[in-house]
Amino acid sequence: MLFSILISLCVSGLAVAQSPEWGQCGGTGWTGPTTCVSGTVCVAQNPFYSQCLPGTAPPSTTTTSTATTSRTSSPTSTGTTSAPSSTSTSATGLNIRLLPLGDSITYGFTSSDGNGYRSTLHNLLQTGNTIDFIGSIKSGTMVDNDNEGHIGAIISQIAQSATNALALPARPNVVLLMAGTNDVLDNISSGAPAQISALIDTIFTTCPDAALIVASLTPLTGTGLQANVNTFNTALTQLVNTRKAAGQHILLASMSSVLASDLIDGIHPTDAGYVKMANAWFPVIQQAAKNGWIGKPV
Repeated sequence: MLFSILISLCVSGLAVAQSPEWGQCGGTGWTGPTTCVSGTVCVAQNPFYSQCLPGTAPPSTTTTSTATTSRTSSPTSTGTTSAPSSTSTSATGLNIRLLPLGDSITYGFTSSDGNGYRSTLHNLLQTGNTIDFIGSIKSGTMVDNDNEGHIGAIISQIAQSATNALALPARPNVVLLMAGTNDVLDNISSGAPAQISALIDTIFTTCPDAALIVASLTPLTGTGLQANVNTFNTALTQLVNTRKAAGQHILLASMSSVLASDLIDGIHPTDAGYVKMANAWFPVIQQAAKNGWIGKPV
């Protein structure tokens, strides 16, 4: 009897440990959950990163416990987010004008080359596509080092910077937004969801044809900080899901794969942490393309 109870507890514990939509579910060195919440399936993006993507497992697959499952028939499955039928849903052959928008993490602060996640993401996107990063800031050693990442900026300051001529008015067709870390650090995060909602309005007003991908915040160490990060990420997830359901071209990129051990100073990622971020952005951009949301830039 005791043995059966213990087995039951172990099984139920395993069932609870699931990655969220867009969360990491496998890859070399991954020690977290390897199964995904209902409505998503664990898909290998590369040997180092697998992610929970919207959809259902192929009929021939009975388990999602391994992170190295190939992508044989899943791209043509009908379980992905709906996309306009009149628009190409290919994730290659795209002309991408991409605006990285945010704070010092977008800037690439503390990375050894100053690029942060941007160089890895650029390399991932460049295969089969034309990619141009834009923005008024130049940082890092990469050739295409334009971005709109402002060190120490809170959401309201990022919103102001986003309106400069080299940012949103330059009409990116993909915007990567990561904002709110400094609001948490400055203990003003209670109003952050409303402020990021207003910024999202500005983005779609200025760039109505853009695909917007919003990142959850990476961890913060320090008393009480992670609890506020979690509160913000919960509100952000609800905000993005509500807008997506209303028809806006918006998706969430979960940065849950970035752990406290991936931080160099308790705030900014190490080089390995930035690579994790790039691997989290990439499949969500691919999903936006498959949804038919990335057209030719204006």
